[in-house]
Amino acid sequence: MSSCKEKLLEYLPSLFGQESPPIMALIAETLDTLARGHSVSMRTLQSTSAGWDALLLMDEWRLVYPVGGSLTKAWEDTSQLLTSHKDLRLALPPWIEHLILVICHTGRFVISEILQSFFTREKDPSASGISSFLIEMTRRASSRGVLDAGDINRMLREIPIGIPADTLIARLKNYGFISPHLRADFFRMHTPQYEIHPVLVRTARLADQPGKTQTP
Repeated sequence: MSSCKEKLLEYLPSLFGQESPPIMALIAETLDTLARGHSVSMRTLQSTSAGWDALLLMDEWRLVYPVGGSLTKAWEDTSQLLTSHKDLRLALPPWIEHLILVICHTGRFVISEILQSFFTREKDPSASGISSFLIEMTRRASSRGVLDAGDINRMLREIPIGIPADTLIARLKNYGFISPHLRADFFRMHTPQYEIHPVLVRTARLADQPGKTQTP
């Protein structure tokens, strides 16, 4: 077992709960393979006994998306592609790839450090403020990790980071941090809603609990 896979297996149970060891091992192996730049196909993954369950769990936590898919589309649309039984190849959202590499190289999972280093790596002009803004955005979201464009605009007036809301939203979608949130009453919404990545929601909220660290 690679040292990266071992390190991932230390953290995955805190996200997924008590899943079976074969599923956890396959997810860790898949994430390790993708983060190292190698390809993984759905057909290959599903050929293993735990493959379908592993794929569904990675999709539930928005850890993978199909090559050729768009990060700017709703995650629900991505889920439909992944459950279509086609032979698609898998990729990692940019920030998840960075998160995995940080865990594998350092053995640490401190979400504030990971976000800061990600935006610095991307040479984002707002790197100094966007990571803390994103954590605060997550804390203010609903229990489902959802907030609307109006909420983001109000936050930017309160905590200015030098970029307009439309630019911020576009960047966060392209990095894989947020997704358009689809609802049955879409046409009655006054402003677009966005779903924050579940890993970010999980880690940010655990960090707020007394006695907890930012490690999930």
